[in-house]
Amino acid sequence: MATIKEFNKNNLKALRQDMNAALAKLEKQYGIQINVGNASFMANEVTFKTKCNTVSEGGTVITKEAQNWSLYAELNGVGQFSIGDRITLQGKVFEITGWNTRAKKSPVMIREVGTNKNYKCAKQVLMGKLPMTK
Repeated sequence: MATIKEFNKNNLKALRQDMNAALAKLEKQYGIQINVGNASFMANEVTFKTKCNTVSEGGTVITKEAQNWSLYAELNGVGQFSIGDRITLQGKVFEITGWNTRAKKSPVMIREVGTNKNYKCAKQVLMGKLPMTK
């Protein structure tokens, strides 16, 4: 284990990864998801944003955006979809993760299956598509 004398982008990236790995034990213990996120730092002090979410019976993480889906999807014409539904866009499979109320043009939040990269898209992208089997 290396001693940190001064915080910088490189050692903070490694520290964040180690913190997320160490918090995995607490995730299992409490049945939640914990993620150490962005950091602001000076040479001798760092502040990390840490986010905790509950997990549903099916194993889906319950975020603010996931809760928003049930409120806004029906009103916006995409109520046939649910959180966790998979769709194919441009030959890739994506999973619907939520609705971002602050994003007017692209409020639909999706995650690429396999890479777990998060994206956003317009509600019109979903219209006319059918959900794939889970």
